Amino acid sequence: MALRLKNAAAALSSTNLTSIYTCPTNFTARIKEVWVTNVDGSSAANITLKWTDTSASATYDLLSTFSVAADNYLQLSDANIILEAGDIFKAQASAADDLTVSLFIEEELNVTG
Repeated sequence: MALRLKNAAAALSSTNLTSIYTCPTNFTARIKEVWVTNVDGSSAANITLKWTDTSASATYDLLSTFSVAADNYLQLSDANIILEAGDIFKAQASAADDLTVSLFIEEELNVTG
């Protein structure tokens, strides 16, 4: 079992659904923690988190329009979101340039024998 640790992050510069992390080929990923930080000093902003199961061609909500107060954060510790190769973790903000998303990930190489 070959494990590697990885960080992935994005500043949500628009209100479009944004891909934050795609699980690489030949790996399974466990998103251990998710941080959403509101960098706006005066306004709350909503976050929506989704994941796409590419093998099923379907996208699922993890968290929908959750308000993050100004100068505050949302921490999802022990998230344990499992993604297979090609699956995508996505985020969408209600206001451009207000939220950043950081993921702390374990990737495991899939070894076939």
